[in-house]
Amino acid sequence: MANTSIVPRHLRVACGNATAAEVNAGKAIVPDRGDRQVVVVGGWLRALGGNAAGATSVDITDTAASPVTVASTAVGSLTQNTVVSLSGANLGVGLTAGKGLRITKTGSSLTGATSIDYCIWYAYV
Repeated sequence: MANTSIVPRHLRVACGNATAAEVNAGKAIVPDRGDRQVVVVGGWLRALGGNAAGATSVDITDTAASPVTVASTAVGSLTQNTVVSLSGANLGVGLTAGKGLRITKTGSSLTGATSIDYCIWYAYV
């Protein structure tokens, strides 16, 4: 669940759904914001419409030209309707200043699942 090593002053939540095509293209889920850094403290993903396949992982990254990966979830974990908590070395870490977040994939195109639900807990610092 949430990384408790930091306690942000103003926790925000970005929840929604990204189609497989949007994940494959890299969908922005938190907009860029001035010179502030995003700190992701937790969240979850859930595959809908089937088990995720094809790609290596579904990732939450920042929107920088050389993106920092916050969390990477192996597609084998994304079985239909199963909520999978985010994990990664960059949870609780300030990301690239002025950049937002996106949901994307690593490897081949995401197949199997028709979409991915996401819920990300974050703050600006």
